[in-house]
Amino acid sequence: MTRKTLFFLTLGLAALTLPGCKFIKTEALAQRAAAAAKPTAAADAVGMWSDKVVPHLTEKAVPIADVRAALAADYAEAGKQYGYRENAEGSPFNFVARIAGTVVEANTTSRAATAGVDTDGDGKADVTLQLGPVIKGTSIRDALPFVSFTQYTNQIEFAGVAKSFNTVAYDKVLKDVSRDGLVGKKVEAVGVFTLRSGSDKILVTPVTLQLSGSPS
Repeated sequence: MTRKTLFFLTLGLAALTLPGCKFIKTEALAQRAAAAAKPTAAADAVGMWSDKVVPHLTEKAVPIADVRAALAADYAEAGKQYGYRENAEGSPFNFVARIAGTVVEANTTSRAATAGVDTDGDGKADVTLQLGPVIKGTSIRDALPFVSFTQYTNQIEFAGVAKSFNTVAYDKVLKDVSRDGLVGKKVEAVGVFTLRSGSDKILVTPVTLQLSGSPS
């Protein structure tokens, strides 16, 4: 038997044995399979929104006047009384507030549209509502005690959860809000915001929002 014939015979035998081979799933392949089977950040956000997120935040919301008064007195104490943060040290506080007032200014030309709301009757905006479609920050995610970094694989995945919550807030709460004639309208909302100090501007991401009245 020539060397060439022996080579092709060996190759053929190897091919015949392939169907009977068993491939052992490695740990890396198992992790990939588990990740593929896990719900996406978007699915997590949508699934929790109506049943958990909105009910929790609505229940925890306090009047914005109470939060502002506490912040003016002492940021740390205001955070302990009205705020939430997953990590006890080094993280900003996240607040949930019930907002009622009048729209006194609006920026609707930007994709990060906003409305300035006067909540204390002095004619000046003391709260800014995000209208989107671009929603800044991670306040919704960070205000929820049942959403933790430890539930996710890494920081990228955790960031995706925050982005997905913002997308759901826009789609379900803000998308159909008219951008025309906002100034002068009355607004009632429940929203979340994150502050690192008592002097930070209050930028609220609404999770409920109602407008009424005629613009001025």
